[in-house]
Amino acid sequence: MNRFIDYIRHRIPLSKEAEAFLQQHSRVLAYDRLSHFLTPDTRAPYWCVVLEGMAYGYTLSEDGQRRIRWFATEMQGFAGVRHLYTPKPGLHYIQFAEVSRILRVPALKMREGKERFAEVSELLHLMNQRYQERQDMLVEVLQQPSAYKRYTKFSASFPELAKRTEPEQEMDFINITRPTYYRVLKRYLDERRGR
Repeated sequence: MNRFIDYIRHRIPLSKEAEAFLQQHSRVLAYDRLSHFLTPDTRAPYWCVVLEGMAYGYTLSEDGQRRIRWFATEMQGFAGVRHLYTPKPGLHYIQFAEVSRILRVPALKMREGKERFAEVSELLHLMNQRYQERQDMLVEVLQQPSAYKRYTKFSASFPELAKRTEPEQEMDFINITRPTYYRVLKRYLDERRGR
């Protein structure tokens, strides 16, 4: 919790009242690698921040193909609802890619905090802006004309994720098949070695 408060203070002046509100309504939870925070069958009306580890959101197609939509690493947020004003669950999954610790706040309390404290509203705006920037980068990756260019753009645009994710997660994030992924990876590594 203190790490998150320090993170906020480095970006926004935080009043004692807003800090007390966040302290009162927040809870730190730990999750094992590959455990789920949310499935379409569960309700998780919370706003969360990753303190340690990594989470990702995905959907499944009718044929069971996983499509990763986003990753959240340290000090990045996610929610178990579509947004703070819609308590309906999303039709997606949220899973932890690593052993993780998160800060969890009930969505209704975060909405109240947003309405009561300008700094909480600003924090949510900044975190949403960072999320949108990451999504824009992903769109650029997915618009590349070939699997190889998608992979190289992914590696350049998301270097932290490229180091921390499993091959299957990368495949599902940049939308390439397993055989194509390994062919692209071999070419990428050969070119980096100067072959």
